Amino acid sequence: MSQEDAKSFAPFWAQFKTTVANNNKEAIAAMTKFPFDYYAKQLTKADFIKRCDAIFSDKAQRCFRNAKPVKHDDRESYSVFCGTTIFGFEKGDVGYQFTDMGEND
Repeated sequence: MSQEDAKSFAPFWAQFKTTVANNNKEAIAAMTKFPFDYYAKQLTKADFIKRCDAIFSDKAQRCFRNAKPVKHDDRESYSVFCGTTIFGFEKGDVGYQFTDMGEND
């Protein structure tokens, strides 16, 4: 992982974790790319906000506190593994965004 890339993801991750901990659904949505890939379903912003409590369960929030994002070698993206769930983050035109979640197989 390049130092540059790690530096740009670290502040995003810190802000994202705080936003999730504060349950600020609009702010979480602002850091999310739509349509959002939720277990192979495409969610709109409105659907995403409705499902925020399920997406960021207490278990997921506890995991986020100490989770270490894993960098993908082939692109500018990170994954956070919480039990059987993977949370995906990718760098786009506006910087890093929460892009998808699915089964950790």
